Amino acid sequence: MTDPFDHLRRLATFLGWCALAVILVSTLSPIELRPHLPDVGADVERFMAYLAAGGALAFAYPRQRWFVLGGIVLLALGLEWAQTWEATRHGRPHDAVVKILGTLTGGGLAVSLDYLARRLRSLA
Repeated sequence: MTDPFDHLRRLATFLGWCALAVILVSTLSPIELRPHLPDVGADVERFMAYLAAGGALAFAYPRQRWFVLGGIVLLALGLEWAQTWEATRHGRPHDAVVKILGTLTGGGLAVSLDYLARRLRSLA
């Protein structure tokens, strides 16, 4: 029996990897080149970026979910440290915490969506 969310998982794979690419470019580029959303604070941007990456990839790879989420958390910590290499950037523990919270929230949403999928399958 195929997963009713197969197409959605393929889309999540693409979107999750795209989100990680945007995170990498945004984090390691000089501050004036960093994309930003108008009228939204930097913490909201960070949270949403990691929510998107964590949620999409945790949903896309359900069997490796905890490995994926752990990897994104480690990536967030590593990128915060790597920001110290760029003169116009700074790595701060507060920023890392916001990113980790976004990742874990996205993972929670992915778990919820998988739970919903199991419930729908059991009703059919």
